[in-house]
Amino acid sequence: MTPAVTKSAIDRLQERIRDLTFLHETSRVLTSTLDLDGVLHSLMSQVREYFQVDAASAALLDEATGEIVFRVAVGKASDEVIGLRLRPGQGIAGWVIQTGEPTIVPVAHADARFYSIIDERTDFYTHAMLAVPVKIEGLPIGVIEVLNPAAGCFTQKDQELLLAVADIAAIAIRNARLYERARQAEQRYETLFNESSDPIVVLAPDGRILNFNRRARELLSQSSTGDGELADAHFWQVTGIDEEEFQTLLLQVRAGKSLKTELKLTIQTEEGEELRTLEATMTRINYGGYEAIQWIGHDISERVAFEQLRTNLINMIIHDLRNPLGSIMGSLQLLYTGLVERDQTLPFKKLVNNAIRSGQKMYRLIDSLLDTGRFEAGEAELKKVPVSPAALMQEAFEQIHPLALNKGLKLESYVEPDLPTVVADPDIILRVLTNLLDNAVKYTFGPGLIKMEARQVEREIVFSVTDTGPGIPPEAQQRVFDRFVRLESAEGTRGTGLGLAFCKLAVEAHGGRIWVESEAGRGATFRFTLPMDHPAAQAPASRRV
Repeated sequence: MTPAVTKSAIDRLQERIRDLTFLHETSRVLTSTLDLDGVLHSLMSQVREYFQVDAASAALLDEATGEIVFRVAVGKASDEVIGLRLRPGQGIAGWVIQTGEPTIVPVAHADARFYSIIDERTDFYTHAMLAVPVKIEGLPIGVIEVLNPAAGCFTQKDQELLLAVADIAAIAIRNARLYERARQAEQRYETLFNESSDPIVVLAPDGRILNFNRRARELLSQSSTGDGELADAHFWQVTGIDEEEFQTLLLQVRAGKSLKTELKLTIQTEEGEELRTLEATMTRINYGGYEAIQWIGHDISERVAFEQLRTNLINMIIHDLRNPLGSIMGSLQLLYTGLVERDQTLPFKKLVNNAIRSGQKMYRLIDSLLDTGRFEAGEAELKKVPVSPAALMQEAFEQIHPLALNKGLKLESYVEPDLPTVVADPDIILRVLTNLLDNAVKYTFGPGLIKMEARQVEREIVFSVTDTGPGIPPEAQQRVFDRFVRLESAEGTRGTGLGLAFCKLAVEAHGGRIWVESEAGRGATFRFTLPMDHPAAQAPASRRV
């Protein structure tokens, strides 16, 4: 018996060596790539060849849906198998995932767990099956199936060997998943990095540029203060900032301090030079295992411009309020002195009228500020009544005439006879007229002429104010009705830029239109329309202004 026992032992040893060689080769193949589908395909090819089966497949648990998805299949009917989804508990694979146990199925079609859809769709026929779970930290995350062995049936030894393969596969699958997640995270970072609307620059500790995103390239390469070359340049070379000052910032950031700084860049555009202000954050980061500094800029040019606009507006409002207030205080002081000293030579009536006009000017400015906001918010309440255009013109004339005389200007008014009434809020439209006249006075210098007119054109009343001032260039005519847009004269006339914006909103709230006609150096004419009261009854002839 000794020779027989010896031969049996040698056979078992040789078989064991083959199994170990197979497992070693499988491990080597699985660790040769970090691509998950590549890992699984290599695994199934090795398994099919070693176990001598018609088909082998690998399915993984979809964490999002809880379904089992066949990722890879080799052998017969593999195209039908790939992409197949099963619920936990459905089919042999579903049972293995659900229980976490391996199973040998000697006669597949006789087993109630068997999912026969692939056999029904193809000419493939499943005789016997072996399915084992793939586990990570004790939890099933997948299934390996082999079908129809050449020997006719699977043995317990086959199951043990396939379980050993599954353990090796679990490590490879986990590594592939970790790699895939890291790669996806890197891709997301790269996408966020490159698609960010903010410029991002990665700097070496000495300030040399290591990396930059698309926005940084667009912005910094257009800078007229630097040399425009980014790759491997020092940051101060492409931004024009002081090298010594920036080196001090770098030292602070390398010491662990996160800094916020401002960077002003002059950008060359097709329209010319444009000043940009960037609010930047500088932080120390790990960049591929090396120390680096991340610089992220945020364009705050609009905010800076708005702050400057707000400051200018406040100054202009103070200026515009201070002048009439000074006039009021001066008139009151003279009146008080005259009363105390009983000085009858002072022009009391003129002083009172001057104070009243200055007060009215302050009221107009304040009302324009308040009403502009109400009109924009749609909260203005108009008190519309039938009103005579001639009456509106007369009152506006009386308010502005003294201002015109003080500047040596001539003010003329013409109202077409027998004009029908308009439906309007008289206080609002009066302020529209006085704003237009006040602008005309402001931008016309003596000797000069200001004319105001009211005419009927078809079914509308057209009001116009014409001056002999410097005019408005064509490129500015569309902007003069915007908020805070100021017209600058050669003499530096200032204003809040609210008057015309108020006029536009007020006229449009009445259903009218407002526009300007002007040529540079030849004065300007502002016109606006108001609908007539009961226009159908007037049956007017067509006229042109």
